[in-house]
Amino acid sequence: MLATLTVLVTTIAPLCVPQRSVLGPILFLLYNTADVLLIAARHGVGAHSYADDTQLYLHTTADNCEAVFPHLVTCIEDIGVWMSSNKSKLNAAKTQFTCLGTRYQLVKIDGSNLLVNGSAIDLLRAFTCLGVTLDQELSFADHIRRLTGRCFLSLRQLRSIRRIMTTDTIITLVNALVVSRIDYCNAVLAGVHDIHLWQLQRVLNVAAQLIARKQKYDSISATLRDALH
Repeated sequence: MLATLTVLVTTIAPLCVPQRSVLGPILFLLYNTADVLLIAARHGVGAHSYADDTQLYLHTTADNCEAVFPHLVTCIEDIGVWMSSNKSKLNAAKTQFTCLGTRYQLVKIDGSNLLVNGSAIDLLRAFTCLGVTLDQELSFADHIRRLTGRCFLSLRQLRSIRRIMTTDTIITLVNALVVSRIDYCNAVLAGVHDIHLWQLQRVLNVAAQLIARKQKYDSISATLRDALH
């Protein structure tokens, strides 16, 4: 687990381009990204950007949070001032704030928030970044729970039409609706406890039973290995 506490402000999104538009991310990259990163660097704050979303982060100890939070707020406010001077606006409604660390460290900062431009940004226990749900201890339990729920929903829908589908067709649908979701960003699951990974294995087992037309308690190991690889 993390030796230090990571203070993370995610989704610093602007109100300068149409949201979810085709040109929105490109226009934002041309207009905003470089200067926002420079402002963060001047404050000694780390930053990552993807399309029109930006993450700010700092590493510190739990005992030092009281000193770090105002520093982070100053950085965000300077970014907001820069955006205002360039005919843009910081989207406070999409700004999220969390701390990542061990359970022992997180207890010390429970209930904290950031006050940015008069609006309180509460500390989140979990948040979504690029489709991956991150919890404060980076156990990925919430992410796997949501992922398996969506996969089982797709499998139930496919089961209702399995009898009219050929094997090749159902394999294609399972790959598109289930396996692709499990494969997405699966590198972040390296080192996750087996009790969480077993839930993903259950999804694959049920998918294999669906494809092979097997019952709930039938052995599926040979099918997974020899037929579905």
